[in-house]
Amino acid sequence: MKKASLALIFILFLSVLAACGNDDESSSDSNGDSGEKVVKVWFGREDFIPADNFEKFHEEHPDIRVEADVVPLEQAVSDFMRNHSAGNEPDIVQVFHDNVGTMVSQDTLMDISEYVDQWESDDADGFNKILSQAWDIASWEDKVYGMGIHVGPYWHVYRKDWFEEEGLEIPTDYDELLEAARVLDTDEHEGYALVGGREHPAWWFSSLFVSMGGEYSSTGLPQIDSEAGHYLIDFYQTLMREELIDPSAISWSSGEMRGAFIGGNAAMAPIGDNIFPLIQEEMTYGEEWTAAPQPVRPGQESNQHEIWGWPMMVSSNTENPEAVMEVFKYLSDTEIVDEVAKRYQPTTNSEVMQSEEYVEAKPWAADFEEEFANTIIMPSHINQGEVMNILVDVQQEALQNTERDPAEIAAEYQEKLNELDN
Repeated sequence: MKKASLALIFILFLSVLAACGNDDESSSDSNGDSGEKVVKVWFGREDFIPADNFEKFHEEHPDIRVEADVVPLEQAVSDFMRNHSAGNEPDIVQVFHDNVGTMVSQDTLMDISEYVDQWESDDADGFNKILSQAWDIASWEDKVYGMGIHVGPYWHVYRKDWFEEEGLEIPTDYDELLEAARVLDTDEHEGYALVGGREHPAWWFSSLFVSMGGEYSSTGLPQIDSEAGHYLIDFYQTLMREELIDPSAISWSSGEMRGAFIGGNAAMAPIGDNIFPLIQEEMTYGEEWTAAPQPVRPGQESNQHEIWGWPMMVSSNTENPEAVMEVFKYLSDTEIVDEVAKRYQPTTNSEVMQSEEYVEAKPWAADFEEEFANTIIMPSHINQGEVMNILVDVQQEALQNTERDPAEIAAEYQEKLNELDN
């Protein structure tokens, strides 16, 4: 009996030790073995990670350890939501900016407005280098939930050498673009290239919509049953009906579109700034290829350009918001972000964007300085995923049914969009 009692006491003692061990293990998620703060970061692309991989940061902040991983943007939100429910999510996650409203509605993000204000108070000079888009693109209903360190619009790229051979000017409106496509569409190459498939959200469709004068409702719904929407649908129909694009473009992804342009199989395409360095590797800017802001819809005097972003959002469960802000300061620091911006995406650090070194690395940057400064952030809806699905349906309908009345298509799908407000 005595031996049994001793055995029971021993088992209980081991259980207590195990429980203590489990407590230590769970707390190590946010605090390292030496008491240092741990900030876990999910980058959406490896290209966004600074070249020094936080080496300088760790030298300057020995009390903070950054653990960086890459979770593709396409799956970042779903993975983050799932891990958030289990308490295993990172402190910072990089996402497509139009997911912010949905994430806020699920109570998964932290309002960091007070920490942003503190940064401005502590370091006004450094803070003022950051464009307002950095905070706007990571905000919802006037509260800041993260930081957009990199943003980028879609411009139009052109085979300058082909245009010159035919005596054509770079189009300033979309009717001129279609006329140029008709001339440049030959047996050797298509007049135009676009993304028509379902692999991506309708980012290119939305970008063209805004450049054509398209507007959004106060809740973030695109108003496609409008003059701009009708013109856009007709534009897609014309490209397919007149075979100015590859017939298989109806299923193309972004890679196939840019591959067509870079490979000499298309004369024009709407392509993001981040792809320009890849084009430059194959052709010389200003000689074989060039780029310009999106054309206007005929009859417009001017237009706007949408900007997209991949903000770093802060988990509502983070235990170290001050450390998170130090990571943001580091990622947006001129010396650090300059390297990423030159080889990849434009940045919201104005000092970098205005530097001679940046323009030298990206010779096209000077041609877009005014337009870039006046871009608008693509509005988003709380049900943004469904909005994008409907817009993809619109572009598919336009490419498949090229004789259908554009106004009829717009009315049908506007009704579906409006239902998302209910």
